[in-house]
Amino acid sequence: MRIVAVGPWDRPGWAAALTAAGHEVIEGRSIEHFPGQPYSQAEMIELCRDADAVLVSSRDRMTRPIIEASPRLRIIAKATIGVEVIDLDAATDHGIVVCNSPALENLVGVAEGAIAQILALVKRVRINERMLREGKWRADDRLGELLWGKTVGIIGLGRIGANVARRLQTWDVRVLATDPNVEPGHAVSVGAQLVPLDQLLAESDAITIHVNLTDDTRGLMTEARFRAMKPTAYLVNSSRGPVLDEAALCRAIREGWIAGAALDVFEQEPLRPGNPILDLDPDRVMLTPHAIGANRAMRETGTVMAVDNMARALRGELPKNIVNPEAIPGWKRRFVSPAGA
Repeated sequence: MRIVAVGPWDRPGWAAALTAAGHEVIEGRSIEHFPGQPYSQAEMIELCRDADAVLVSSRDRMTRPIIEASPRLRIIAKATIGVEVIDLDAATDHGIVVCNSPALENLVGVAEGAIAQILALVKRVRINERMLREGKWRADDRLGELLWGKTVGIIGLGRIGANVARRLQTWDVRVLATDPNVEPGHAVSVGAQLVPLDQLLAESDAITIHVNLTDDTRGLMTEARFRAMKPTAYLVNSSRGPVLDEAALCRAIREGWIAGAALDVFEQEPLRPGNPILDLDPDRVMLTPHAIGANRAMRETGTVMAVDNMARALRGELPKNIVNPEAIPGWKRRFVSPAGA
């Protein structure tokens, strides 16, 4: 069977188990070497038309026309968590399972990164480093703050948000969380108090966002919600760029609605020259290239999970980590023999 890896990481030998099983593996442009060069839809159709499995990166989209042009396709896999580049409805309509790779190393990496960003903002690391490099020394007007005794708000208390909350339990901070999909008991179990979004915005000294990109979360942070934050508060976003209105964020920073921000994700990635975000005060706004939670262990584990899921699907077995379970009946009708059903 044929496997197409669109934008694989440069990890030698990652496909050994698949080729050893007799599958043909076609590797596309590496996501490290060509991060800003996604395949066009026409190129994706040509790549995937004879594929039985596709390993897709966060750079390239699996649209309905691509899926409909791939009659043999039985699984679309990702080596990371987010699947917003994949048309889940189209996959489900055609009995194709979509699997992500929620590696613990990924979840913990993003949680650690979010806390690191909060601390860097609160402690004013950037401005003090800049002044030191300019030959100056410490000054009262560049002093940081204590996180101790402050309120941290977590928007999205799923696996990553919960890991953030757990790690803050010993920091002597008040942790608020908002998430319509979790029960108050879950919040309490990870050391957080579940509250409405408006209350979280008004009371938090630092806010970190950990939501999936959906129709409900796209544009979640509007101008009105930035204005609802404390002028001394910081915002961290390491979920997905379109969750916040970047133009509103720029106004929030320039006009002092909030104290600062740390962004690891953007509406368009890679971040292009000329983007107004690049002109924001670097002492108040930290920018990282969708990498704050990335680590070698995550890539290793995530790739192994994706390979295992593809191997299972190609054997006619249900893979793990299916994000569109509604596709399972159609998948079984297409790919599981009556004897094995």
